[in-house]
This record gives sequence, C-alpha cells and structure tokens, in this order.
Amino acid sequence: MKKLLALWGLTMSAILGASLWYLFGPGTVPEGQPPLLSVDAGNLAQLQSDFNRAADRVRVLAVFSPTRPESLAGATALQALLSEFEGAPILVQVVWEPQVESDWAPPATEVMARIWDSRAKQYWDKGHVVSGKAGAQQVRVFSRGAAWREELAPPAVAADSASGSIEALRTFLRSVIPPVETSRPGGAESVPRAI
Repeated sequence: MKKLLALWGLTMSAILGASLWYLFGPGTVPEGQPPLLSVDAGNLAQLQSDFNRAADRVRVLAVFSPTRPESLAGATALQALLSEFEGAPILVQVVWEPQVESDWAPPATEVMARIWDSRAKQYWDKGHVVSGKAGAQQVRVFSRGAAWREELAPPAVAADSASGSIEALRTFLRSVIPPVETSRPGGAESVPRAI
C-alpha cells in the first residue's frame, strides 16, 4: 500500500510540475525567429542594436500584453499585414509586457505564434523598460534610416491601438515599399504586385 501511495504521489508531482512548467515556463518562438529575449535595463542595448542594424529597412515596434484580447487581436492583425507584404524589407520587434494582472509570466508559445513571420524578433519586458524609453504607443513604424540612440527617433506612424493602426500602417508600407514585378504562369506579362 505504501508503494502504491508513493507511486501515486510521484505521478501527481510529475503532473503538477509539468503543468507549472507549461503555465509559467518560457514559451518558444516560431521557427525561423531568434529566441525570446528578456529585456531589462542591462540588455536594452541589444534591442536598440537590433533596431539600428536594420536601418536599411522599415521597422515596426509593437508593444503588446500577452493576455489582453485587444493585444492578441492586434498581434494577429499585424501578422496578416506582414503576410500581405511578404518578402518586403521589414523588421518587426514585438515587445510583450505586463499590462494587466493576468500578465504575470512571459508569453506562451501559442501567444508568440500569432506573429510567426521570420522577419520578427520577440522580447519579454517585465519591467516596462521599452515603454519607459519609447513611450506608451502600442505600435510605432519607423522609416528607413531612423536611429535609436539616447532617444528613439520619432516614428512615421504611431497608434495606441494595434487594430486601429493596421490601415494606417498598410498605407504607409504601400507608400515606401515599391511593388514587385511577378510573372504569371504560362509566360504572361509581368504584373505589379504590392508587397
């Protein structure tokens, strides 16, 4: 009987441990993206360096909650927009931060999978370091050449709501990213396609 109780206790401990790891452990980013980086005052320079290295591209800096429905919808809308501009020279930096009481852990794998594009880099900012430096807007879009030195350069487009800014972002991207010539199957003429 003691062996049975001990086996039951070990089984329950294993299930509890696995559940806690699933709930509280760090999530995994989609394939093709660098690992999730936890941002703090000591390594903010890494995020800034990622931003500045991509100065030849349009940059999107998005700050989302890993549990708020509006943020999750905004992340999904942002991915849909990236799919419209497939292959375009864009860097997307997605910063997940606690914004409501349910945001007590880094984003889960399923949350980060909402932005699966390989042009995205994802960060966890428990201490609101990025918001403290960059401001409260949820989505900011930067033109080519903008730099993040002591202060972040002014964005070309900024919005407090990701869902509300998608059309403005789409319009901006169409204005700065030229259409790509694609040919139709069968040797038809090339037709411009906005990417």
